[in-house]
Amino acid sequence: MEMEPRKKYIYEEAAVSKAVVTMIAPAILSQLISLVYNMADTFFVGQLGDPNQVAAVSISAPIMLVLTALANLFGIGGAGTLSRFLGKGDEDGVRKAAAFGVYGALATAVILSLLAAVFHTFVAVLLGSDEYTVAFTKSYTFWTFILGGVPTMMNLTLAHFIRADGAAKQAGFALSAGGVLNMLLDPVFIFDWGLNLGVTGAAIATFISNVAVLLYFVFSLVKNRATSAVTPIPRHFTFARDISLGVIGTGMPGMLQTLLASVSNTVLNQLAKPFGSAAISAFGIAKKLDQIPMSITIGMSQGIVPLMGYSHSAGRPERTRRVLGFTVLLAMGFSVLCVVVYEIFAGPLVRLFLDEPGTVSYGVYFLRVMCVSTPLMAAGFLMITLFQATGASRPALILSVLRKGLVDIPLMLLMNLFIPLYGLSYVQPMTEFIAMAAAVVLYLRFARGGAAVPPNNTGR
Repeated sequence: MEMEPRKKYIYEEAAVSKAVVTMIAPAILSQLISLVYNMADTFFVGQLGDPNQVAAVSISAPIMLVLTALANLFGIGGAGTLSRFLGKGDEDGVRKAAAFGVYGALATAVILSLLAAVFHTFVAVLLGSDEYTVAFTKSYTFWTFILGGVPTMMNLTLAHFIRADGAAKQAGFALSAGGVLNMLLDPVFIFDWGLNLGVTGAAIATFISNVAVLLYFVFSLVKNRATSAVTPIPRHFTFARDISLGVIGTGMPGMLQTLLASVSNTVLNQLAKPFGSAAISAFGIAKKLDQIPMSITIGMSQGIVPLMGYSHSAGRPERTRRVLGFTVLLAMGFSVLCVVVYEIFAGPLVRLFLDEPGTVSYGVYFLRVMCVSTPLMAAGFLMITLFQATGASRPALILSVLRKGLVDIPLMLLMNLFIPLYGLSYVQPMTEFIAMAAAVVLYLRFARGGAAVPPNNTGR
């Protein structure tokens, strides 16, 4: 497969700093706008002054992370596998990886939405709803997960593939435009001067914007099918071992990391539940603010996966390491800046979302404790990205489980026992320190063990 000259230049010839910035800038922009419109739901609903409706948005976050997790499985897994086939010049492998990733994601999203519809009330209670929030939670998840599951998951999956094809700007534009549309629709659907639908209006606005983005992606793929490496034609779909295991092996760490984050958030909501809606809302607000530096890191990660996967398969380990090093410096620098801002302005930032005394008191405390771990989160996440991009599934899997699930859930139970509620906020810094120490050890072993050797196509 002959690459377009522009794509070939970015992947092979451009200076590392230029190649990284070119690939990560659109991804970061789309991540930030996505974060802003996710925060916009909390912000606009918070203006209603009802902690129960704000809590419903926070309670629903874990189930939305399930969609992101599975999009990572098929999107990051497919894009990473596709990039390695591109590096080898294997046109057939590129097309099969794209088809497996896209149609695997579509089938999974449909099944999840149907299951959620059947067990809707059970899911809402499992997420942490009580008698005051269950109706709001069900309404929000109906539009964002049951009806909105397919467009949400497919948007995230397709964006990964389009970036891997070298069209980072197009992917960034689509996701950013969807975020802007959501923010414009939110107040119209939520407030009494508009449709006065409250938290349900926020969910409908999200659904409409995601459908619009999906239509754009489908149109773009059809229009560019002659020149694009991403050609999800049904006849290219296959369960062949080198394709299916390549995609799943590469995407599994990203999926587990996000899926376990969903489980962790659910456990957190359940542990905070006895302290009332103010405590749950405060954790939700603190996590949304804490997510800003992490979103920057995720955008960087999405941008460099194709670069590192291509360079690794093309036998250029030094370029792979330089891409990682430059990106880690950028991510950690921004994270440190966020820590300073959050420590100084925690109060005003929490009040932006909900100016209710109990929520503000909890939120300021939680934010100041949790934010100190963001530089470690950035570095650790990018280390996982390196392993994913190069097909080193085992260390990526170990770090993903360490960051979310294996360490933080037992720590939450323990800290809440000795320091009720407030101890929960200390779990994130403790977990990230442990995960970063493990990341350093695994990276040194990876570098000494012949990182220059391209992995086999199964990603093992």
